[in-house]
Amino acid sequence: MLYADFERAFEAQLQTRADSYSNAVEYHRIRFGQTIQYLLRSILEQTDALVQQPHAGWVRTEEVVSDILYCADVDIEQLFALEIPNELTADRDFEAVKTKLYETKYYPVGEHLNYISFPPALERKAFVAKHFSRFREDSYFCDLGFGPGVLTAFILQQDASWRAAGVDISRDCLRHAQRLLKKKAVLERSELSVADVRSLPYPDNAFDVVVAVEVLEHIPDPEVGLAEAMRVLKPGGYAITALPVQLPMLMHLCDFDTPDAVLALYEKVGLEVIDFETKEFQRQAGPFIDTFALSVNP
Repeated sequence: MLYADFERAFEAQLQTRADSYSNAVEYHRIRFGQTIQYLLRSILEQTDALVQQPHAGWVRTEEVVSDILYCADVDIEQLFALEIPNELTADRDFEAVKTKLYETKYYPVGEHLNYISFPPALERKAFVAKHFSRFREDSYFCDLGFGPGVLTAFILQQDASWRAAGVDISRDCLRHAQRLLKKKAVLERSELSVADVRSLPYPDNAFDVVVAVEVLEHIPDPEVGLAEAMRVLKPGGYAITALPVQLPMLMHLCDFDTPDAVLALYEKVGLEVIDFETKEFQRQAGPFIDTFALSVNP
């Protein structure tokens, strides 16, 4: 709605009561007018703060938005018009979440948008980058739950000799990720498919590195998914994982209460943790902790 359209609608609504209650209407007109002025000043202040952001922030936003417009085949207005799925129920059933959330055009776009400014998403990239030295020449890695493909593309861009495979439960994510990898000129070094992380379509000891970042909490039995990750990981290979703590969401089918509970999961499946970080982040519902781990398959 343009501001001129708003003004006309605003006055038209008030006018329906103006003849009978002229003073009351004038009172509300002024009250709302002051509220509107406050909001406009607030928007200008936020805009001023925005334009003062460092160059790097603008570069990141430009890259992410241009990538999304290409991958999702939408324009800016359509991007904002994508509807967030609101049909998830409290039963936290995997098939229900899959149908009502993962199998929607919104899902990969929403996940991709996180890489503009959502601190946990940026931290995922930073933690993965921290351990690029663990990748050897000609490394073959697997990205479990690759989502929009941001991390897959990010890793492949670091070394032209690296190759990737990956699975995600969402066909919309597969299409989105493949278009992103094509845009980044790394698609020919990847093989992505639709599959469940609990039943991977790969032979034993296939990969030098397995990446499972913010995926295991989306299944009701993360131990099964992590055991599958270890099955396809070579002995001596590395696992890069991230799991949230104290973050109950309808799409999260397994909750971890403490970082120690995450560490206990890694120990149970036999992974040897060699780097473990915890960071607290804020959200509207309150703070939560994200854990990031580098482990080796003994």
